[in-house]
Amino acid sequence: MMQESRRFRFSYRMALDFSEPVQKHQFALRMIPQSDERQQITACSVKLEPECALTEETDTFGNRYVYGEIAHLHRVFCVEVCGMAEVSSTALLLCDRPRMELAPFRFPSQYTKAGDCLKAYHEKYGQKEDEQAYVYCVRLLHQIYQDMAYVQGVTDIHTTAEEALAGREGVCQDYAHIMIALCRMAGIPSRYVVGMMQGEGCSHAWVEVCADGAWHGMDPTNDRVTDDSYIKISHGRDYQDCIVNRGTFLGNGTQTQTVCVRVDSDG
Repeated sequence: MMQESRRFRFSYRMALDFSEPVQKHQFALRMIPQSDERQQITACSVKLEPECALTEETDTFGNRYVYGEIAHLHRVFCVEVCGMAEVSSTALLLCDRPRMELAPFRFPSQYTKAGDCLKAYHEKYGQKEDEQAYVYCVRLLHQIYQDMAYVQGVTDIHTTAEEALAGREGVCQDYAHIMIALCRMAGIPSRYVVGMMQGEGCSHAWVEVCADGAWHGMDPTNDRVTDDSYIKISHGRDYQDCIVNRGTFLGNGTQTQTVCVRVDSDG
């Protein structure tokens, strides 16, 4: 077991219900937690309904994903990832890689381009002279939490950081994009993270910032620095790189998605 770590059981279940049967359903799923210096995935299984052959790969950011195809007609598509994780409260994710490997996390991406609202916010709350990067990021996450209201339904998966900040309302995806945009404006590499928190609900999004040679998790939605109750699944430049389910199918049916995530301490 990792030194100074906690052990968790996790399950991530996603289901798609189609109004009419579909076929030739091709999909790619980023739902599998990854092992790193901070967390070790000691057991993991993937169950699929309908069953089909799965191929596992790793993307350019190091995220694990599986893909496959269900050729025959079906009205339900369900995947459940279950396993065990040992998460450290002290281990650091080092970011002492060559500069080019940090480049994707330094510059604006699709969801984090700055407009007038972000520029004005940066002007008001930007990094102060001689303020250390980590200290600034902690101050920033508190400020975003104070200025934003968590409201479901006012934004969607296409909402940018600029749009969410202008409305001052949104969900975890929006909070994360806003913080990423502002950190990058300050020259601090930052990336979007999808994962799970202890308890039961949906998946969660937060931020990792590169400061003092290590990646530090910041959760502006919950006004806290991440701890060993967070299990990471994937990271990227923004939401677009961490989409849990990408797929295409033949059929005219509409789809309804449900997600249920559960993380329990195992002693």
